[in-house]
Amino acid sequence: MEPLTSGKYPKSMHSLVGKRLPKFSKKETKLLTGSMDFLGLNYYTTNYAANASKANKPSYTTDSNVKQLSEETFSISII
Repeated sequence: MEPLTSGKYPKSMHSLVGKRLPKFSKKETKLLTGSMDFLGLNYYTTNYAANASKANKPSYTTDSNVKQLSEETFSISII
């Protein structure tokens, strides 16, 4: 995103790609800088669930009768 906000590549890209990284002309830099008017970001995560017995005290987190689990709960990776 840095090229869109500053018109130049970040230092991390320079160190990884080196001389293979194309250079922006002054005109391209001017066109790129601040050219973004909207940024949509999709963020995905994985949740695992197991049946949970009814809770004694109903609440927002227990109404679904679901116990949320993390991948660390399993002895093998779930893909």
